Amino acid sequence: MRNPILPRLMLSGLAALMAPAAAAHAESPLPVELNRLEQVASPAEACRVWMVVSNDAAGAPALGSLRLDLVAFARDGQIARRVAVELGPVGAGRTAVRIFDLPGLACESLSRLLVNDVLACRIGGQDAADCADRLRATSRTGLRFGL
Repeated sequence: MRNPILPRLMLSGLAALMAPAAAAHAESPLPVELNRLEQVASPAEACRVWMVVSNDAAGAPALGSLRLDLVAFARDGQIARRVAVELGPVGAGRTAVRIFDLPGLACESLSRLLVNDVLACRIGGQDAADCADRLRATSRTGLRFGL
């Protein structure tokens, strides 16, 4: 005769063991670095933006998607451009460089790159609603970057 309580106890014990690991993943930061700006002239004048996305925290699951709504501000404070960029996927334990252009803009004319919104965020195969809170934006350029 099988004991119906034993499988339930085993499952609840397994869930209790996995809960701290899941909580650690849910709270792990999402580092995004504005690493470099490069003026390009070909095929058209543009400011090329180099971003570094780090997903190398211990035990961090794969980042399937990180789509950001970015707003570039000119030195006079006016909005110069708005663009949506996809920075994923980035595998677990990996770091990736993503490059995109801001057409018609001179890099030296910019003062700030604002993360206006997180349009999509998929971590470990699931949509994550707290990505804006977890985003850690830094810059190695003279440009202000962040939320």
